[in-house]
Amino acid sequence: MRGVVLRRERAPRRGAGPPVEQTAKTLGARLRLLRKSQRITLVELAASSGVDTATISRMETGKMTGTLESHVRLATALGVKLTELYRGIEEARASRGVAFQLPSQRSEVYVHEAGKSSMAMLTTEILKKKLMPVLITIEPGGSTQQEEARVGTEKFLYVLDGTVEARVGETTHVLRRGSSLYLDASLAHSVKNVGGRTAKCLAVVTPPVL
Repeated sequence: MRGVVLRRERAPRRGAGPPVEQTAKTLGARLRLLRKSQRITLVELAASSGVDTATISRMETGKMTGTLESHVRLATALGVKLTELYRGIEEARASRGVAFQLPSQRSEVYVHEAGKSSMAMLTTEILKKKLMPVLITIEPGGSTQQEEARVGTEKFLYVLDGTVEARVGETTHVLRRGSSLYLDASLAHSVKNVGGRTAKCLAVVTPPVL
């Protein structure tokens, strides 16, 4: 009965507010955008939807997502379809799942052995990702620093150019352009340029925190 008695008709006021053109990145932001566009207060929306004011506030600030039932109640109270409440959220999530980086934006570069080898991170915020792509560049006679990651860490190495010698534990592998190597990164390993020109390798490794 509470929702029926306290609910107000909002159709006339909806047209008076600013148009809802912006695509919100989260459910809470989208809810707030719809509510503000109709000039409805938190208290008024709580009364017409039957959802507590505190709950709506926490949803709008991203502290909670709410339940499907609360979403239906809020959409109904706002006079919109549930799909309108969710509009743009999936697209925003998908865009956050893509990280594009130009060569000029590459700032995380680590140099080893007097400049004879370097590792450049090919993406940003690597500790938040499940894969860590790295471009390894080694000058003739140079080598990477010996690494030994924690147990469970894996690494994939692909030679883009040049000839390198990959030492994994007590085993040595000679890799040329187009060759690849998949290894248990918890074993002591390093890569040395044994050719006459600069070698470049693409390495993909499990981030340290995983």
